[in-house]
Amino acid sequence: MPKRIEPHLSRLHPGRKGIELALGDLEAAVMRAVWDASDAVNVDDVRAKLNSQGREMAYTTIMTTLARLQKKGLLNRQLQGRAYFYKPALTQEQFAETVTRAALDGLLGAFSEPAVAYFVEALSEQDPKQLDLLAELIERKRRENPE
Repeated sequence: MPKRIEPHLSRLHPGRKGIELALGDLEAAVMRAVWDASDAVNVDDVRAKLNSQGREMAYTTIMTTLARLQKKGLLNRQLQGRAYFYKPALTQEQFAETVTRAALDGLLGAFSEPAVAYFVEALSEQDPKQLDLLAELIERKRRENPE
């Protein structure tokens, strides 16, 4: 099993959706630009991508945001000549898994019973077919870890 990368996510924003649940708007836009790229990107590449989407950003703003995302463990960077080039440290799917794990760990650590009860209730309202999947996962875990 590959080593799990654990980025440093300081807080979650419950009223938001997608990667904005864990990142601010600008950080999320920058991460999307890096994920969308087929190779490593520098500040100019990200700035051009955001500008093409109607988000005029200063060079220093993008530079600071990339450095912050690298410090959080979401990007890897390598110095090439006089510029840093960035690549994602995790795929979008791995990031989603990490955010989900952080949110659930926080809820289960503080409010285990109400969190589980609400999760089942919300799942039954939003996608009842997922309850069958949940039951299968529970059964599989019980077989893996008999008491």
